[in-house]
Amino acid sequence: MSKRQFKTQASSSRAAAAKTFGGFGSISTGSRSILSYVTELPDLSTITDPNIVVAFKSLSKTDATTKAKALETLQDYVSRHPHSEGGGTEDSILEAWVRFYPRLSINNNRRVREQSHTLQFMLLKSARKRMEKRIPETVGSWLAGCYDRDGFVARAAQNGIASFLDTDDKVTAFWTRCQSQILDYAQEAINESAETLSDERNTSKDDSEALYLRVIGSGISLVTKLLSKLKKDDIVKYQDKYEDFLRTKKLWALAASGDPFIRKILDNFLIVCLEKQTDMVQTSLDRISHGFIAKGLRASQATSSLQLLQALKCLTSRFPEVWTSHYKDKDGGSSFRRLRGFVQKGSQGGPAGYWVSLQELLSILPAGVLPSDKDAVLDFLGAFKGAIEGREEPAQHAEQAWLSYFTTFRLLVAQIPDAAAQAELFREAIYPIFERYLQGEKSRSLVTSPALAKSYYIWASTKSLKPQDSLSFYLQKLANGFIARALTSNHIQPVGSEAHKQGQRKVIGEGHRWFSLVAEILKTNDPEDSAQLIWLPSRGIVSSALSTIIAEDARPYWAAAIVEIAMRLTPVVVKDSPKIMDSIRALIEDYLPQRDIILSPSSRHLVSILYVFRSISGQEPVFEKAWMSITNSLISAPSDPSSLRVFTTLLANDDASKLSQASPGLQKVLVDANLRALEGEPEARSLFETAITFNCYTESSAATILEQVLHCFDSKNQGPGTNLDKLNHAFNTLEFVSRHKPNLLNQDKSSHMLLITMLLEITEISDTSLASRASALKSVIERGSKTPGQIEPDSALDLIRWNLELEPNSPRILLIETLVQQAKSCREGEKSAPAAAFFPNAKKWTEALEPILGLTPNPALGVMRPWAGAVFVGADQAAANSSAASMKTKSFAIALRMALYTSKFTDDMDMILGLPKETLVEILLSLVLTAEVLNDQLDSIAPGEFPEWATEDDDEMDELRDLTSNTRLAVMVNSAKGWQRSNISQDTNVASSSIVQALIDKLLKTAIAGPGQYYGARALGHLIASLVDAHGWDPVSGDSWLSDLGILSPSTINILGATAVLTGLESNLKPSRLINTFCNRLISDVAGASATSEKTLGLLVLLNATLAVYSGDELPVAKNRLIFATKQILSWTPTLAKTDYRIASEACRALQVLLPAMIDVYGTYWETTLEFCISIWNSAQDGELSDESLPMTGMSLKLYSILRKLEDPNDDLIEALAEHNKEISKSLVDLLKLRRPMEHQPLDFVDTLLLRQLRDVPLDHVEDLSEFYPLIATDSRNLQSAAYDVLHRALPAAQQQISVDVLLENQTARLPDELLSLLLDPPSIPDFSDEMLEEFPTSIRGYLLSWHLVFDSYSNASFRVRNDYSEVLKSENYIGPLLGFLFDILGHSAGKPVDLDRQHIESPAILTYDMWAAIDSESPKRDVWWLLINLYYLSLQYTPNLVKNWWLDCKSKQTSIAVSKWTEKFFSPLLIREAKDEVSKWADEQDTASEDEKDLIIKVSKNTPTIQAGYEVDEMMMQIIISLPDNYPLQGVEVRGENRVAVKEKMWNSWLRTTQGVMTFNNGSIVDGLTVFRRNVVAALKGQTECAICYSIISSDKRMPDKRCQTCKNLFHSGCLYKWFQSSNQSTCPLCRNPFNYGSDTARRTRDPAGQA
Repeated sequence: MSKRQFKTQASSSRAAAAKTFGGFGSISTGSRSILSYVTELPDLSTITDPNIVVAFKSLSKTDATTKAKALETLQDYVSRHPHSEGGGTEDSILEAWVRFYPRLSINNNRRVREQSHTLQFMLLKSARKRMEKRIPETVGSWLAGCYDRDGFVARAAQNGIASFLDTDDKVTAFWTRCQSQILDYAQEAINESAETLSDERNTSKDDSEALYLRVIGSGISLVTKLLSKLKKDDIVKYQDKYEDFLRTKKLWALAASGDPFIRKILDNFLIVCLEKQTDMVQTSLDRISHGFIAKGLRASQATSSLQLLQALKCLTSRFPEVWTSHYKDKDGGSSFRRLRGFVQKGSQGGPAGYWVSLQELLSILPAGVLPSDKDAVLDFLGAFKGAIEGREEPAQHAEQAWLSYFTTFRLLVAQIPDAAAQAELFREAIYPIFERYLQGEKSRSLVTSPALAKSYYIWASTKSLKPQDSLSFYLQKLANGFIARALTSNHIQPVGSEAHKQGQRKVIGEGHRWFSLVAEILKTNDPEDSAQLIWLPSRGIVSSALSTIIAEDARPYWAAAIVEIAMRLTPVVVKDSPKIMDSIRALIEDYLPQRDIILSPSSRHLVSILYVFRSISGQEPVFEKAWMSITNSLISAPSDPSSLRVFTTLLANDDASKLSQASPGLQKVLVDANLRALEGEPEARSLFETAITFNCYTESSAATILEQVLHCFDSKNQGPGTNLDKLNHAFNTLEFVSRHKPNLLNQDKSSHMLLITMLLEITEISDTSLASRASALKSVIERGSKTPGQIEPDSALDLIRWNLELEPNSPRILLIETLVQQAKSCREGEKSAPAAAFFPNAKKWTEALEPILGLTPNPALGVMRPWAGAVFVGADQAAANSSAASMKTKSFAIALRMALYTSKFTDDMDMILGLPKETLVEILLSLVLTAEVLNDQLDSIAPGEFPEWATEDDDEMDELRDLTSNTRLAVMVNSAKGWQRSNISQDTNVASSSIVQALIDKLLKTAIAGPGQYYGARALGHLIASLVDAHGWDPVSGDSWLSDLGILSPSTINILGATAVLTGLESNLKPSRLINTFCNRLISDVAGASATSEKTLGLLVLLNATLAVYSGDELPVAKNRLIFATKQILSWTPTLAKTDYRIASEACRALQVLLPAMIDVYGTYWETTLEFCISIWNSAQDGELSDESLPMTGMSLKLYSILRKLEDPNDDLIEALAEHNKEISKSLVDLLKLRRPMEHQPLDFVDTLLLRQLRDVPLDHVEDLSEFYPLIATDSRNLQSAAYDVLHRALPAAQQQISVDVLLENQTARLPDELLSLLLDPPSIPDFSDEMLEEFPTSIRGYLLSWHLVFDSYSNASFRVRNDYSEVLKSENYIGPLLGFLFDILGHSAGKPVDLDRQHIESPAILTYDMWAAIDSESPKRDVWWLLINLYYLSLQYTPNLVKNWWLDCKSKQTSIAVSKWTEKFFSPLLIREAKDEVSKWADEQDTASEDEKDLIIKVSKNTPTIQAGYEVDEMMMQIIISLPDNYPLQGVEVRGENRVAVKEKMWNSWLRTTQGVMTFNNGSIVDGLTVFRRNVVAALKGQTECAICYSIISSDKRMPDKRCQTCKNLFHSGCLYKWFQSSNQSTCPLCRNPFNYGSDTARRTRDPAGQA
């Protein structure tokens, strides 16, 4: 290949020198092309950084990715060499870059072009002036990048240039100074070809063409920019270069380029040249005409058609001869022919402006270009119309295109002077368009009425036409055809059919188009006489329609529709015709009131005609008379859907309001329509909404419809199966009224309040959609009610009070939260409302509390500290009228609602202190009393149950418990610093302190007498405790305050008040001398008291409250006094348990303090006390632990517990405990067996005490375990725990005796029937909610604890007993329900088992379940998890076969997989380790029966789940390997032989199968399998002797001697005998020498010398 091919060619227009610009130096341009792909590489040897050299060399590579990476390397280098460090990038790099940049800036890869422009800018910033002087060499490429069609590339170039050319003046100067270099670049670009720019060897044709077009486009864009931006004087300096560029032959041929981007650039370039290079354009007209007209119009101009027309328009206006004298086409076609072909293509993706530009171009074409021949014109118009209606033409271009078409038609008609030819043009090119428009023929670009109106006036203005060719003739022809089609449509298809309706709609559409065209014609400013040409045919159409209405009784509704359309769109055509007006008036007055007419299919149009007629001046009386006649006619007709639809149409106008309100009959119809709308009738709904919208209801009718809606909302009218659709319809009604006529909802105060209440009720229901709608509707109504003249501002507060006083079963009752929200809203909106208006009526609250306060408190509360026996005091004065229980329940529910409501505002001190003091004290008294009663009520119900006056709602119960907390008056208590002072100082909150003092006084009075003594005392105690916690206690001023109270004396009548003070202050009173004296006096009085005295109970209550002030060893009483008091109390005890449970309870409580204080005193006190406790425990009647006996039982258990735990007890106490130990145990067990008639907190407290004592009861004191099993199924968690504890300790101990009995008596062991009965009713997940399961219900707990007892029975049982137990469980499938329930709870059934690692449940918890630890430290949820996990472990440990069978039979694959993986991860490692430990222990303890037997040699692998077992025979090891699977024991163990010795293979395999079978089917016991294996080995080796030849038991073939001499009876190995026979050449016995007869074995021995079988 010749090197000449690679030499570059110089551009013919390259200048020899360059100018300088600012800091840019002068350069000399070479003769080479900077854009050609064969550009020589620059010298890179002067670059110091070798990495940069490699990067520059990579830029010459073909691969775009390589170039991009190289550019990134250069960018990184430049960024690391800023100008501030050594002046920036070195010159050698700059010199190399300016040689690479031009080619990189036109690269086909977008990323390369973008990075090249970015690097150019970075180099300019780095090198600055050194780079500035090189800019002329690259300016063309850089500026060309600004016109890259890729936005990112263009932006990169523009950003770089804009960084140093920041003003328009600088930009202009830059372009001016670089003009020569830019023109050189453009000339070089236009001279290049696809072949010179790209190497065809590694570039595809498409890529080469894209590069070529990019370069040419940028060159043309640069010249265009120069011409448009520079002044003429600057351009002239380089005129020769501009001329060279414009003379380039292929420049103007680009008008037919296949690239729209190039075409648009060239079109714009031509327009600029016409302005700036007019002379050069004139000299190039031949080329331009050829390129733009001959070639450009014929070529595709997709998306550039508008630009081409604009360029041609500018060219034609300046040089029209370009279409004539300068036009030349080798194909011989005329310029108009080329234009026709261009027009036929349509806008070719251009905008709608294309048609405007086309029209403008046609209008300026020189004479002779447009045709004067009719056929040629029709052909051109046909092409024009075809382009408009073509598939490629957008429909939105239609109006502009048709306007251009008709304008062009006028232009072309003017070219033809012959009238006949003109008439044919109108007939062929215009009339069909009219016809198609009116008939509604489908077309992509249907002509529009404004465009058609233009053609109307073009035709009308052509005066040379004959009458039969005139517009009026053809309009009448069109009208006649329309009337004929309309009349025919009545009878072509059956009435009512879909085809008939389609025909009616088609006629109406045609009529609408006709009168739309008429309206458009009338809008123009053309002469009126031309517009009137269409009036006559239009009136004919209206007259025909009116006649059809009357003749056909309005059945064809097209006729009424045509009249309506004509009256609406062209009223002048109707009004100016007396005949038509008379016909319409007659229709309205005489025909519309007829029922058949107004209810006909034309009713909607007829009503519209009526309202349009009213708008005509002077026709209102006729309208009103006709309207009332029509209404009366409809009222008399049956109220069916059709009449409702007519009413709806009739009322849908502002003019109907006054007339409808004046018609009583119509009002009745409208009220009935609302009722039917509420039932869901759609026609009635439409009528109602229309009547509301157009204000057709009178005030009385509006009130009636509101009552109807309220009736729907009323819960009394909603049965269990009430359809929510009715509520939805009611909401729809109210919402519509609130949007359109909100004042209708606020006309009446009572209705307004009732509506608000009902809406509030709905906000409380669970249906969130209805609740949100009710809330939104309420807000709208309330906003509307705030307008002047509406309801009073305190109506909402009245609603709150009224609602609080409702009985709990009232349907109007609202949630407290709802009422509180209303009150807060009122407080924010009505600052002037008095504070009392926001609170319940204090008197009514007190009245509601009185019945419940009169009830005797539950005596069981006497066991609950710190009040204990206070509950007994004053109980005799309380009224216990059970017959009025329901009334009391209702009244307390009212009081409770008031308390819940009030408690939400007690923290608002501004609101609270705004009440009158007396009222406030009464409210606070009722509040605290309600809270105390509530507290006792909650304590008196079982956990999880609800009081009878409360709903079964957990959230409500939480709110009730919150009400009982002591923080309800926290704000007031915290501010009452002077609560115990007689004179409140100025530095305290006077109001709060005063109110608290008044409340204390009120509570003290309540505690003396009357209903509520006990609760008043409790409230007082809690209040004092809160005050002391908030402000502390000053002993000095405190004693003064206590003395002023005057109630701390043994003879006080206010026992409960004194108890409240002592309880509230408690340990704060230790330093008080007053309390010291009081305590001593009480001790002295008790020492002389009698159990039968009425004052004794009160005395003991006061004593216990006082003793609670001191801890046990700090009593400020002499020991002798304590002894006397204790002795006196114990003197009552022999019969006290049966005579007075109250004194017995308080006596036990007193002894709990007195006895420890005299621990060093010897005597019978201790024995008597224990006997007293035992007598209490044995005092139960009818086998029941009643509420009355509960206090003394609990106090005695606590007393017994204290005595047992005393430190350093004296000998008398130790002896008494030992002597009565068995009796105490029996009494405690008997106490456990008592029935519990009712569960509540006091009982739970007592059972907890009992449970703690039962844990220490010795098992030998328990006589009959069967009595404990039923307690496992009880609902009491404590009783369950106690019974389980006893059985859990007893069952394993009993198994050893059971195993012995089974063995001796040869019986089948069986689990206790009582225990098995507990497994018969397994729990089911669907029976419990998620919340219930998390609380670990007692029924589930009892079932699971029963299973734990089952496995307790396994723990110490023998192998045989365990098998018997397993057979029992298998026979009735007991374990299946357990595992099913277990895996449901733990998540296996859902495929998401509990992750024990994440829940921090470790191995000890898996192995052992500790009930006491679970009770003390675990939540119920974790308790049930722990128990279930341990049960699963125990089931795998003791009953692996049963679990395995369940797993194999599990129908759920998801559950099966989850169980397998869970077991493998958490349980199998523990069980494998346990199995290994068991085998190791057994191996160490093997017991051989004789000396001949040997132990199995066991090797347990620590790191793998395998066990090796071997038996040594004659210095050889018979060995098996036991492999435990990963999910052991769900999959059975595998036994395989490792080394067979002394037995045949058949027997060996039999042993292996037997061993594996024992392990598999015998509860998975590996030890049992090894035992069987050893027995088989020992049995096989028993009696075996050595071979008399080799003196070994085992031969080389691992067999024992099996050939016996019939004479001497010695045994030999077959192989040994064979060798003997061969060596001795005799077949005699080696010992006795007698012949050794093999018999039938001779032949076999010959074949098998080794003698193997």
